[in-house]
Amino acid sequence: MVFTAIFVIVNPIGNVMVFLSLTEDRGFDERKRMAKKTAIFGCLTLVIFAIFGDFILSFFQITVDSLRVISGILILAIAMDMMQGRKPRAKHTPEEVKESGERDDISFFPLAVPMLAGPGAITTAIVLMKTAESIPFKLIVLISIIFTFLITGILFRMSEQIHRVLGVTGSMVITRMMGFILGAIAIQFITKGLWDIFLALQHGAG
Repeated sequence: MVFTAIFVIVNPIGNVMVFLSLTEDRGFDERKRMAKKTAIFGCLTLVIFAIFGDFILSFFQITVDSLRVISGILILAIAMDMMQGRKPRAKHTPEEVKESGERDDISFFPLAVPMLAGPGAITTAIVLMKTAESIPFKLIVLISIIFTFLITGILFRMSEQIHRVLGVTGSMVITRMMGFILGAIAIQFITKGLWDIFLALQHGAG
C-alpha cells in the first residue's frame, strides 16, 4: 500500500515521455546526468516533507484528517486526468514547461518539482508518515520514497529505449491503469479522513 501509493502518485513511467520531451535537445550523457539529478532532487524533497511534515502540520494547526481529505481530493483530480489521458494539471503548467526551455539546468524545476514531487506526492508522503504508528512503519515510508526514485532515475536514464519499446500508445495505457489505482487510493484517503473527522466532531459534541 505505502510503496504503491508513492510510486503511482510520482508516476515515473508516465513521466518518462515528459522527461524525454523536455530534454530532447540534450546529449545522451547530459540526459543521463539530468536523470540522476532529477531523481535525487525529487527524493530529497519528499523525504524532507515526510520527516518534517509533522512540524508543518503543528505549525499551521492542521489535523492529519483534514490533510488526508484535501490530499485525497487532489490525488483524485490527478487520477482523473491520468485515466482520461491528460497531463496532470496539478503537476506542471504550460508556463512552467515553456520556462524550462529557457533554463540551462531543469533537473530541479520543473522536472523534480513539481513534475515528480508535486503537491499530491508531498501531501501523500506527509499523510503516510503522520499516520505511521511505529518507527519501522515510518522507515517503510522513507524506504518506499527512496526506492521509488531509484526506479525513477533508472527509467529516466532509459527513456529513449522505453519510448521505442512502448511508444506513445503503450505509455498512455500504463498511465491510465496507474490512474485507476491512484483513484482508488484517493477514495480511501477521502473516506478515512471524513469518517475520522465525523467521529471527532461526534465525540466533541458528546
